[in-house]
Amino acid sequence: MTDASTKALILVCTLSPSPEKSSSDLLAHQVAEAFSNHNVQSEILRIVDHDVKPGVKKNMGGADAWPAIRDKLMAAQILVLATPIWVGHPSSLAQRVLERLDAELSETDSQGRPILFDKVAMVAVVATRTVPTMSSPICPKGSSKWDTPSRPRGPPIGWVKPCIASIIKTSKRFLK
Repeated sequence: MTDASTKALILVCTLSPSPEKSSSDLLAHQVAEAFSNHNVQSEILRIVDHDVKPGVKKNMGGADAWPAIRDKLMAAQILVLATPIWVGHPSSLAQRVLERLDAELSETDSQGRPILFDKVAMVAVVATRTVPTMSSPICPKGSSKWDTPSRPRGPPIGWVKPCIASIIKTSKRFLK
C-alpha cells in the first residue's frame, strides 16, 4: 500500500553543510520527487546539519540529535541513506548513521520481531570516477579508475525513476 500515510525518511550523508551544494542532496531530492509520484511523503535531513554523536546507543546523551532523528525513522516506512562514495567507501557520516542503527538490533516489537522488521531501506549512492590510492576488488591493481560507470554528479531523474518504481513495488509487499 502506498497511500498518503506512507512516509520516507531520507538521510543525506554529505559532508557539506547546508546551504552548500551537494550531489548527495541533489540525488535525495530526485528520490523524494520520484517517491511523490507514488504518493510517498518524504522528509530529507542532512546529517551534517545535526549533532549526531558517535556511538551504538539510541541516545549518547548531552546534545545528541540522534533520538529526534530516530523518532522520525520509527514513524517512517521507508529509510533512504544517500551518500557519496570516495575511494570505495561511503562517507563517515553514513558510517555513523549505520553505527547508530546498530542500537536497533536488540530491540523487538510486541511480537518478538526486530523493531525495524516492517521498514524498507534503500541506499542512494553518488559514485564518481576516483583515482584509487590502494588496491581493492573493485579496482584491480594497476587500474587507473574505479570500475563504476562514469556519471555526471547527481544522476538525472530518468535514472532514478526505474529504481524508485522497483522500491515501491517491493515496499507494497511489506507495507500494510
